[in-house]
Amino acid sequence: MLDNTSPDLQEYFSRMERPLPGESLTEDPDVEQPYTGSTEFVVAQEAIDYIFDQMTQEENYIPLMDSIVEGTTIMEATRLILFSGFNEGKFNPDLMLLLVEPVAYMIMGLAERAGIEYVVQEDDEEDMFGVTVQRPELSQPSELSDETQMAMERVEAAELPERSTESLMARPPPQETPSPSLMQRQ
Repeated sequence: MLDNTSPDLQEYFSRMERPLPGESLTEDPDVEQPYTGSTEFVVAQEAIDYIFDQMTQEENYIPLMDSIVEGTTIMEATRLILFSGFNEGKFNPDLMLLLVEPVAYMIMGLAERAGIEYVVQEDDEEDMFGVTVQRPELSQPSELSDETQMAMERVEAAELPERSTESLMARPPPQETPSPSLMQRQ
């Protein structure tokens, strides 16, 4: 059989840093990965409280809201938050799926409180975590799970950090006049 790949491509494939099939079976079992041990949260409400506290910290809240303004969909942000929690060993995949609805509604509620228009999901984003997701509507709270209703109440009562909404056309702040250098002094 004739190999039609170029030498450059062969060199690239030989340098790729990726696991070999079955490599995970040869890892040292004494070295525990965060996602293989026992998780930090096993109760949905505790995980929701943790995620809400993390999302409303100023160093996380402002970038999250800025990304929503820039066009990140609610479901993309939800996926990012939940996958990072799973990779850190905060919760298992089953709990992660249970957290999709409350986390999405928390992000929507935070965006609404900040006066940000958002997109829940794009048309080609129907499939999330291998499960078809219905488009949520914020207008029917009676149909939400108890965890989601509690999360929404917490969003409404939260004290949130201020996002800067300075216009690009705003005048720059006045600059201080630099003091004369030592060489200019007499």
